[in-house]
Amino acid sequence: MLPNMKFYIVSIASIFLALAIGIYIGFSLNSKDFLIEQKEGIVEGLEKQFADLRSENDNLKNEMEGVEKENQLYKDFSKAVYPEVIKNKLNGIKIAIIETTDDYVYSGLGQDLKMAGGNVVSITTIKDDFDDEEFLKKIYENHNIAKKEGKSYVQQAMEDLTNYIITSEKSPIIDYLNEDNIIGTVGEYNEPVDYIIVAGGTKTEDPNRVNLIDKEIIEYAKKNSIPVIGIEKENVNYSYISYYKDLRITTVDNADTIMGKTALILAMEGRPGNYGVKSTSEELIPNVNYPITNE
Repeated sequence: MLPNMKFYIVSIASIFLALAIGIYIGFSLNSKDFLIEQKEGIVEGLEKQFADLRSENDNLKNEMEGVEKENQLYKDFSKAVYPEVIKNKLNGIKIAIIETTDDYVYSGLGQDLKMAGGNVVSITTIKDDFDDEEFLKKIYENHNIAKKEGKSYVQQAMEDLTNYIITSEKSPIIDYLNEDNIIGTVGEYNEPVDYIIVAGGTKTEDPNRVNLIDKEIIEYAKKNSIPVIGIEKENVNYSYISYYKDLRITTVDNADTIMGKTALILAMEGRPGNYGVKSTSEELIPNVNYPITNE
């Protein structure tokens, strides 16, 4: 009896073991089929997404090409009408350009101002070493040139230079500044000017330089009733426009573009404001329907 019972138990155990193995194998096969189906579904989904993205990219590319084409048409149109827009706007006005740093060059504006009827009589560049107080002090003291009470030597030199540019009255310091390559001068300084363009913007931030140089020019020009406008290129590392606005002068922040040059000339004709494309601007260009005023 016991041997038969033992055989019976072993047989039942074998049956359950075989059943378990069968279930496991079946589950494994089903899982494999499921994973294959899932993988195929993912691949199909990705292919569809890629197709959609490719289609969207093609549409965006076509739109961009259209925008670029339209933009080029606007540029071509602007270049075509620009000479006529600025023609005779500055007839007979004698202009001085003062570049307050040598980081950016603005001499190319001369041709545009000439097209508008203006006469750029001088272009002065203030070199980086101009704000060296000790160096300027030595020049003034070595040549016995007087300095006003309460002014730094940098401010005094800037006032003397600005006076020379405005009135053509030459201080002895001018020759020494030229000799030591602290300033660069192009043009004629033998006649008074009607308008000053202060061209700023720097590659490295230096707020103190603005106060010592640009502010001195602007305040001295105002004191002598000479209109002054502050400009810079569209892409400068550090903008001066906010400083110029604080000094309450007209500004153009993209003077190296057709729009900026147009704004500059229309503003100089008698439309004060803050023009350009940066956050500090108030309008893109002057409204020609506004009456011309004396700034």
